[in-house]
Amino acid sequence: MPANRALPVDPGLSDGPRRGPERLAATAPKARVSLIRSYSVAFVGLFVGLLVLTDLATSSIAYRHATRVSLDLAADTLSEASAKVVASTTALLDGARAFAEIGALAVAERGLDDHEALFRLFGRQLQLLPGLASIQAAGPDGDLIEVRSTPRFASRLIRRDEQGAAATERLVFRNRAFEPIAHINEPAADDPRDQAWYQQALAADGLVWSPVYRFAAAGEPGVTAAVAVRDAAGALIGVVGVDIALRSLSELLATQQLARGSISLVVDGAGRLIAFPPSLKLAPASAGQDSELPMIDDLQARWVVDAFRLRTDARTGTSGIKRVAYVVTETDGKGYLGVERPFPSGVGDDWRLLTVVPETSLLESARRLFSQATAISFILLLIASVAVSYLALRLLQPLRRLVRNTKLVREFRFAEVRRVQSWFNEIKAMDDALWRMSQGLRALEKFVPKDIGRQLITTGERAEPGAEVRELALLVTGASEMASLCGALSPERITERIARDIDVFTETILRHNGTIDNFLGESILAFWGAPVAIDRSAERSCLAALACRDAEAELRAGWAATAAADDPPPPHNVFSVHYGRVIVGTIGSRQRMNWTAIGDNVTLAWDLHQLNRHYGTRILITGTVQQRVAERFWTRRLDRVPRGNGAPPLELFELVDSRERTPTAARLESIERYETGLRALFDADWATAEASFTALAERDPQDAAVAMMLARCKACDAYLWTDGQAPAGEPDANLIAARAIGSRSLNLGAADDGLATSGAQEVQDE
Repeated sequence: MPANRALPVDPGLSDGPRRGPERLAATAPKARVSLIRSYSVAFVGLFVGLLVLTDLATSSIAYRHATRVSLDLAADTLSEASAKVVASTTALLDGARAFAEIGALAVAERGLDDHEALFRLFGRQLQLLPGLASIQAAGPDGDLIEVRSTPRFASRLIRRDEQGAAATERLVFRNRAFEPIAHINEPAADDPRDQAWYQQALAADGLVWSPVYRFAAAGEPGVTAAVAVRDAAGALIGVVGVDIALRSLSELLATQQLARGSISLVVDGAGRLIAFPPSLKLAPASAGQDSELPMIDDLQARWVVDAFRLRTDARTGTSGIKRVAYVVTETDGKGYLGVERPFPSGVGDDWRLLTVVPETSLLESARRLFSQATAISFILLLIASVAVSYLALRLLQPLRRLVRNTKLVREFRFAEVRRVQSWFNEIKAMDDALWRMSQGLRALEKFVPKDIGRQLITTGERAEPGAEVRELALLVTGASEMASLCGALSPERITERIARDIDVFTETILRHNGTIDNFLGESILAFWGAPVAIDRSAERSCLAALACRDAEAELRAGWAATAAADDPPPPHNVFSVHYGRVIVGTIGSRQRMNWTAIGDNVTLAWDLHQLNRHYGTRILITGTVQQRVAERFWTRRLDRVPRGNGAPPLELFELVDSRERTPTAARLESIERYETGLRALFDADWATAEASFTALAERDPQDAAVAMMLARCKACDAYLWTDGQAPAGEPDANLIAARAIGSRSLNLGAADDGLATSGAQEVQDE
């Protein structure tokens, strides 16, 4: 960014030629005439007016003390009642824990062969503790013995053959006396060993609680207490699990009335509703969602939501008797007192009992006292209120707008800044300075990334050269063959095409929380993880690449609608995604700096972007990215590139699509066959590899990657260089073979393992 760039100034705000003392002299008479508009005079008048309100101040102090005492007593009472609710809830969980341990003793003594005895034991336990949803015991071979109370009282038995391949399931419906009513025999589709509670129990030394999940049978959320049973030698006998539906906790909360109008609910650290009384209704948009637990934000009762969300910023207090911490929040002009009590360790995942009570039900005595005091000083209050209201209107309203404008400037939301009208000269001066600053920063916004500017304003740091090493996800975009347009279209049309692509891609990258680093021609370099650390950076970069690819279809349609008959079609944009360590920060001199990322991994990301046209792909990602996103995206393993300096080969993958959109069966089969052929190629099984790639070439002759691999098969050379080494006289082996990528000059050295820069080397056609 230029150091001394002249910023635009609103002509309407210009002071003209007057500066310094002349400016002050010109405004001095006006200041004397408007003395009453000075802040100092205004505050003196406010102070004199407050003297008249002495009686009201006395009443207010008494009211505040009475309010504090009432809130303290209410907090103590609510804390005691909350402790009882937590104890009741914990008792249900402790019962499940005890039944799980009893079941474990039974399994250790009898094993899983005597399923009838276990059925009777589990059925009796469910009858003793109605809050339980089911009790089951799973063996290491996939057998399952289960008794459940929802959706219907039934026993369930899954047995597998000796090979573990075939499994049968017998479901027996029973009455409350545990007498069989009807049964169903069918092949078993479930394997208890795949369940999270089973796997967590195996990894733990004792009983563990699972995270909240939805039960497959009842379709309702709950938790499972699970314990692994082992013999004296440490061999696994089975895993016993006890399911508790969260509905049971909600029914328990519905019976609690801690104070008039109070509401109790159980939430976890993420704000998910573990249990809440039926009197609290969910918003219509979220009431039908069964895929996950509702969030506390989904409640229609906003006062309950605010009591949870605003508790860190709300007015807090601590009772003077039992030292109970509480918060007081406000919703729609009404106050609410909230008390939190955590559940014991080992129960749930950061579960807390939140109790919220309307302040009006707690402060009736204090309000009566205040009403009596107010009646005594009513006349004085009426007179003073008129004066104070007038001054507050003139003083505080413009000040609030200035504070709002200051926050908007700090957040780089310059378009929302509005001029503030006021009678006071000081406010006018502040508004004028703030307006000029916002307009100047708005101009600088085009040169400095928003995140960097916001960080500098928030921290108050000076812009000095400096950088740090971070692991970033890098995305490079750009057209595959821009040269094809240069001879066929005018510069204006080419510029129009590039501008539209960059606009759409930039908006897409920013929408996915990316940081735009640099523009090089029609290409964009963006990254995730700086200046602010971000989770799932590799996944976000892949989503951004796919979104840019999808948006290009609309761009090409717009191009076709305005193109002449003889205009060539625009080239496709190609993308590369890489993940690695880079140097990121303010690079440059003290006079001129640029916030950017540098290093071999940045160079590698640029180089990989060029490789798309050689493999005929749209989005190319490296193995470091694929390892982080394999569960969320469809990918095709494309190639393995040898590198020098002892570095492991560079794995290349094609990013196909998100797993939310399943490719066609033919596409999936092609990906699998390609990867099978690639494995055979690297194992020097030339016949198998050639057969796989030949079939793919017949199916899709335009697949450049298949054609490249088929050429390697016919040459019996996985890299077109024996063992990945360059023969005598060839370029250095740390570059990709010229026959593998064409004649492009690429710098693909061991960039993943270091940050020292290395010069690009030329690779010539063989």
